[in-house]
Formats: sequence, C-alpha cells, structure tokens
Amino acid sequence: MGNRMRRKQTAIHFLVIVTGLYVTYYLWWRILSTLNPDALFFSILLLVGEIIGILDFYMFALMTWNTEEKLPSAPKPGLSVDVFVPTYNEDLSILEATMIGCLNMRYPHKTYLLDDGNREEVRELAESLKCGYLTREDNRFAKAGNINAALKKTSGDFIAIMDADMVPQPDYLEKTLGYFTDPKTAIVQLPQEFYNTDSVQHMKGSANWHEQQLFYHVIQPGKNNINAPFWCGSPSVVRRAALESVGGVATESITEDFLTSIKLNSAGWNIKYHHEVLAFGIAPQTLFAFNVQRFRWAQGAMKILKSRYNPLIAKNLTFKQRVSHFAAIFTYFDSYQKLIFFIIPVVFLATGVLPIRFANGTEFFVKWSLYYALVMLTNVALGRGYFKYLEVEKYNTLKMFTFIRASFSLVSNKKQSFRVTPKTVENTIKQKERRELKTQIILLGIVFLAVAAGAVKILLGLYRSPFELGAMFVSIFWCLFNSLVLVLSLYDVLKRLYNRRDHRFPVQVEARVADGDGNTFAGHVNDISQSGVGIRFSGPVKPGGNVRVELALPEGPLELYGTVAYAKPNAGGTFLGIQFSEMTEEQKTALFYFLYITTPRRLYEESISTKKKASAEDAI
Repeated sequence: MGNRMRRKQTAIHFLVIVTGLYVTYYLWWRILSTLNPDALFFSILLLVGEIIGILDFYMFALMTWNTEEKLPSAPKPGLSVDVFVPTYNEDLSILEATMIGCLNMRYPHKTYLLDDGNREEVRELAESLKCGYLTREDNRFAKAGNINAALKKTSGDFIAIMDADMVPQPDYLEKTLGYFTDPKTAIVQLPQEFYNTDSVQHMKGSANWHEQQLFYHVIQPGKNNINAPFWCGSPSVVRRAALESVGGVATESITEDFLTSIKLNSAGWNIKYHHEVLAFGIAPQTLFAFNVQRFRWAQGAMKILKSRYNPLIAKNLTFKQRVSHFAAIFTYFDSYQKLIFFIIPVVFLATGVLPIRFANGTEFFVKWSLYYALVMLTNVALGRGYFKYLEVEKYNTLKMFTFIRASFSLVSNKKQSFRVTPKTVENTIKQKERRELKTQIILLGIVFLAVAAGAVKILLGLYRSPFELGAMFVSIFWCLFNSLVLVLSLYDVLKRLYNRRDHRFPVQVEARVADGDGNTFAGHVNDISQSGVGIRFSGPVKPGGNVRVELALPEGPLELYGTVAYAKPNAGGTFLGIQFSEMTEEQKTALFYFLYITTPRRLYEESISTKKKASAEDAI
C-alpha cells in the first residue's frame, strides 16, 4: 500500500472512530431525553428506525475497515479441476455462451453441463461442444441438489461453479487456484459483474455502477480481511474435500451458498475472496426478475435466522464472522427502517402527534444534524466511491415491500420454493412491472396527501406552538424527499425499454459488407449481438437482401452472412441493421467468444479507467 493510500486509510479510520463515538452518545441521549411519553409507541417506532440504521453503521464499519487486497501465488500445475454449469430452464443461447467461456479457460479442466431440466436440446448442445452432460431423476433441492448429484459422478479435487449465464475469462482458473495452497481454503469467491448494463439493476444512463457493486467491490474485500466473506455460488472455485466434509452443498435453505458458508466456517474451513472481475453474467433485466431473485435471497436468510445455523448461535465462529454473517441477514430488515421513515412524517402531518419530546428544539436539530452528517460522510468514505446515496435509497425503496413480505417467513412454516431468476424478457413485462410497483404507487399517493394536509394546516394556522410549526415544515420536507425518491424509482423502472431479446454490445471494430452484385462497402460497427449487427457507413450505400459481413475482430477476421433488416440515413451517411443468418458451429463460437468474453472485459476495464480518471480529477 502506497503512502497516499495509507494516509487515506488513516483518515477513514479516524472518521469512523469519531462517528462511532458520537453515534453512541447520540443514541444514549435519544433514549434518555427525547422519547415522548404521551405517544410512546409512535416515539419508540422512530427510535427503532434509527437503531436499525445505527446497527447497520457499526456492522458496515467493521466489515469495510480494511479493504486491502492480498493476491495468491501462482497455482501448481497438474491440479484436477472440474467445471460445473448447473441449468434448469435457461435459453440455449445463454447456455452456449457460458459453455464456450468454460471450454476456453486455459488451465486444464473438465467441463460438465448439469441439466436439471432433462432437455434433449441441452444434451445435444453438450455433445456438440464435447463436454460432459449430467442429469438426475428428480429436481430435489434445486441447484444445491443438482451440484450434490454431480459431486457423486465426478472426481476433480477442485470445482469451478458457473451459473448458466456466467461466462468466465480464459485466465479464470490461473488467477484463483493459487489460493488453495493453503490447506484450510474451502472456497474462492469472485465478484459478479454483468454485461447487460441496461438492466434494471444498473444506474440509468451509466455502465459504471450497479446495485451490487458496493457489496462485491467494498464489503466482500473487507470481509476477506476478517476471514468472513461468504460464498455466493457463482463465480467461484470450491475444494471438493471441504464440501464433502460438511455433507455437500447445504439443502436446508434456498440460499444454499450462504448456509454452506456458515457450515464451512463452523467446521474450521476458510473462504477467500478474489477481488478481480473474471466472469460476466446477466443481471436481472427487469424489476420482476430483480424481485424474484431478492425475494429468494431474503426468504432463505429468514430460514437460516430461525435455525441452529443462525450466525449468532452457530458453533465455532469467530466474533467477526458472527457479526459479518449476521449483517448479511440483518440487511433484509432495513426495509422496515425505510417503511418507518415513510410512515413517521405522514402520521405526524395527519394527526399532529409528535414522536419526539422537545425539551429544546434547537438542541435536537443540532444533535440530529451532526449525527446524520457524520454517518453519511463516513458511509461515503467507507464506500470507497461505490456508495451512491440517492441510488442506494432508490433501490432500497424498490426492494422494500419485497423484503418485508419475505420476512414473514420467520413466523411461517410454509415450504420455500426455489424460483430461478428469469434471464429473458417476456412480452407482458410492462404489465408485470406495473403490478410490482403498485404498493409503491399507493404509498406515493399517501405521502402526497400528507404533504397537502400539512400545507393546509400551516395556511390555516392549525398548530399549537412554534416547535410544532417547525416540525411540520421538517415533516413536509421529509415527505417531499421521500416522494422524490419514490418518483425517481418509479420513473427509472417504468421508462426502461425492453425491445431486444439479445443484448447489443457497443463495440468499435471495422466491417465490410458485400452484396449479391459484388459491391463491397466499408463501415464501422456501432453495436452487435448474437443475432445481428448495426453498421455505420460514411456515405450512402444501398445493399439489399442477402449480404456477406466481414468483421475485423481482435481474434481475427470473422465472416458471417445475413439479411439487411433496415437502412436509414445517418449524419450524412447510412446506418444498416443486418440480421445474421444461421451460422456454423465455428462461426458461432468465434462470435460468442468476441461478444461474451472479449467485449465485456474491455468495456468493464474502460469503465473502471473512466472512474479512476474522474476520481483523480475530483481529488485535484
């Protein structure tokens, strides 16, 4: 670590200590001096919301205190490695991209397609790619059961696990197997990054940030330094002996990866986090898919919380592991805090009941403002550039009712079912999106009514003291901020366009198009997918019907055939949309390699470079 980084780290640690001490004082003062005995339930409700935030702060600070990376040595040659790709109902084109990525990893390995859907076309795909094909008689325990069944039919000492949509880079195994020189290392987990940067999970208008980046680029590296990262299933590499020592992948929860992490730590095994993006997958494209995934995670966490594997009582965990694993469950209760902070100003504006006893209005405002400012500043500092307050608030609002609904699993014995996150967009998605947002829309209407009620009371002088008048202004501002977050969240979702089945990558490569009359036109690719390409030409061109397209890819020229779908003028030139015709296996492999291996890495590295440049300019 350089001197500049050390100074920055020291400054962050100092800020954490100062904020931690003040937060402790603030909480003590709130409990002793500000509860309103005339509205005790209402007053305690607000305090509970603040306590949730304070606990979050303490746990976040512990997990992100040190995010310094520790790289492994090079792996030994000759290790026995299997690659598992579990699948159930994913499209064949998604699977094929993943399999091509797995087969192109450089370190020697065997690749297996684990088909829980028992689909003949998947078996044929495995045969055409010359990789192993494994299935089973039933679908018990979903993905966990699928992996456990494959363990019994394979023999590799180490197993790389890829979700059906997660395409690894060629150096994936070379960069990760070195961790296993430590005989106590059970799993190496890597960050999840996504090539469909137009997904609902990505910040609109930017490919540089998505909702999980804070976790994968700050929290998991921090957990790594307290021996407490957890397995996220994919992309990862696991030691077979470690899995077998705890009975295989856990089947007691639909968040099998997290529960397996707790079991492994309890048994003395360690999990390592390799903070380098070496695989790219598909983020939930729509809010419906996003909520399906998050509901499953939250339900599984609730199941763990009421079991003997609850991190607070599980055997043989260190204190930091207990706190870190508990934080992963506690985060789902943040939605209650969010709901409380929506309810409090609405109830006050509607009823005039204050949740706080004002001994001195100025004193409260000063102490609360300092508390809020310090916590916010410290969270931003600990977030190392990935904590974007408004975006975090928007996603917390979108997840709020999904997590609250999932939390009911704590008091329910209903069997939990594993729902695969949808990887494609349905024709009816807009109707589903509106249904997903109906509760937020109702909440927005309630907040607007509360603002109107507060404004009427102020205009009519319906307040009892200057303190109450000040509280009404604060509550109206609070409601307006909540409304802004809600409106921005709704707008981002409802205005997203889901026009294409296949993701189009923005690339910069040269292309030549030849028509049936022998004419050849040189242009530049604007975007490309597995089904077609958009090409810009500097002048007017008129190819029609069937054409031959030659792409100057980094791996070498690729010749494809297709049909001109449309041609339109573009800035003094012409823009052609060409739909590819059926390809040979060699053509498809070359195109998929470029699309899902070469291009995502280049685009990601460019986005990181842009981010670092912006940070350096901000520092200047």
